[in-house]
Amino acid sequence: MSDFGFEKTTYLKSVAIRIKDRDAMIRFYKEVIGFALKGEENELAIMGTEEAGSEVLLLEESPRAAEHTGEIKKLHRLSLTVPSEAEMANVLSRIRKADYPISGALEDEGRLGILMEDPEGNELGIYYVADQPVAVEHAEPLDEESLLKKADEVTAVLAAGSRFDRVHLNVSNLESQREFLGDILGLDVKNENNGILVLHEGEFHVGLNEATGGTIDLPTDSVLGLDFLKFHVSEESMTMIEEHLVALKQDFFIDKKKSILTIYDAAGIEWWFVRK
Repeated sequence: MSDFGFEKTTYLKSVAIRIKDRDAMIRFYKEVIGFALKGEENELAIMGTEEAGSEVLLLEESPRAAEHTGEIKKLHRLSLTVPSEAEMANVLSRIRKADYPISGALEDEGRLGILMEDPEGNELGIYYVADQPVAVEHAEPLDEESLLKKADEVTAVLAAGSRFDRVHLNVSNLESQREFLGDILGLDVKNENNGILVLHEGEFHVGLNEATGGTIDLPTDSVLGLDFLKFHVSEESMTMIEEHLVALKQDFFIDKKKSILTIYDAAGIEWWFVRK
């Protein structure tokens, strides 16, 4: 494990997904999940919460990218955390109104979870975690009807504070990806058995699952699915990571103004670090 680590001001700004059907994906993330469409730039749709300047999800239309429908993807699951039980109820209410299928809804130690897939097969988990979770012996089915009673029928947009806090990846070489995340990026191992690595004691998690086939070892720009992760860093952190990567003789890109630094991990996912 490397001594390198990011400052506590570093945070995940947005997740970018390469998509085929722009209209269907915007409709799902807007009407079913509750993201606001903040803007559109060429092939890119920028989606966020009610908070001004929010940029949580980037949908990048790529009509020439291969679909690989039904095959395993680099992205195992993307987890969205909402700030309150009422907000979780609002999400469930929108899902019900859209009559959109869910694959599971569970409650475990005060963590409410809904699992589903977006229209292009990317698995999405929506979660709320209580401040003081009540311990239970086993995960139980979520009482959806009781939760729905707490929904605000007026609210249509995700509340401020809703964010992606975990990306779970399928990788063909577990050890190489662990080394990249730990030694190159300085993430801490939280659970060695489950392959969970964290930034700032849980502000952002990366889960790893060893698998083969599908799009796992294909270039991200040639297939649909997870494209890149975008983090905001301070000027000091940008300098630190540049010096760290140079010392390790790692390949990376940094622009002349040193405002954007990008690097590919062992699984082929691009990590963006953008100076605030």
